[in-house]
Amino acid sequence: MSMNNQNEKLIPENLEGIKGQAGTPKDISRLQRDIEKLKQDNESLRQQIEQVKREQVEYLQNVSHQLVAPLNAMKWHIENLTAGRIGLERAKKVLRSIYSQATIAVHLAKNFQLMSNLESDHTLAALREPLQYVNLCQLMVNLADDFQPQGWDKGLRISVVDYPLDKAPQVLVIKPLISQVFSNIIENALKYSKTGSTITIGGTYNSQNDTVSVDTVNEGIPLPDKDIERIFTRGYRSLEARNLYPAGTGFGMYIAKKIVDIHEGTITARADKSSRIVFTVTLHVKKLQGKTRQRDAKDSSSCR
Repeated sequence: MSMNNQNEKLIPENLEGIKGQAGTPKDISRLQRDIEKLKQDNESLRQQIEQVKREQVEYLQNVSHQLVAPLNAMKWHIENLTAGRIGLERAKKVLRSIYSQATIAVHLAKNFQLMSNLESDHTLAALREPLQYVNLCQLMVNLADDFQPQGWDKGLRISVVDYPLDKAPQVLVIKPLISQVFSNIIENALKYSKTGSTITIGGTYNSQNDTVSVDTVNEGIPLPDKDIERIFTRGYRSLEARNLYPAGTGFGMYIAKKIVDIHEGTITARADKSSRIVFTVTLHVKKLQGKTRQRDAKDSSSCR
């Protein structure tokens, strides 16, 4: 039975039949308004469900398309290596490319998994992963190393500015989720940065609020005010982003915000005075203590 048919059964077939029970014409009028409101709510819900279904299909198509590209590239490179068709120096570049394509594939797969896990409004306690203390400076260095091969083709450089981020205390977070937040931000910067530019990552500790903020700065496509308001919306992509990178899903920043919200932190986007794009993630050092289980081990305190 369809949703419409189910709701129609809730609507009286003959209002006159309940007139004696409802009482005055005023009661009947009120009941009619309530029924009309139910119809409108039902239609709104139906439209929302249809929209979610369309977005799911579009997301699956986009992810499938994006996964095929790096997998095919790795297959082609491996065939060349095993056939002995390339020299040693070229082989080194091919191996770097394979690593880069593998990073892309893993990143897409993680986002795909997170989309299914984060669609409902989770609380931190509902998640199975334990909290642990993480050195954000070291995390950013590791992620920069992982993503740097993707930037070589465009002449992009990812630079992590140690100070003063290396002096910040470790933050209590779910490490795999927070890693995905910064992975999505870096991957987004790589997609839309100008050729030959530098993606700069740095951060500070605010002792008054006991928070650590990490800034990721890139010279990318313009970010108008209207896009800043919507950049973290599910499936949203600006016209410039669609033109430059048609195969994108528009879910990277949405996933990032969901994860940061779960950690009771903040994520913002803005354009600075030089028109560079700045993404800022702010996380509490130990505010989440006691809200879910916690690992005893800590990350190394050294950034390098």
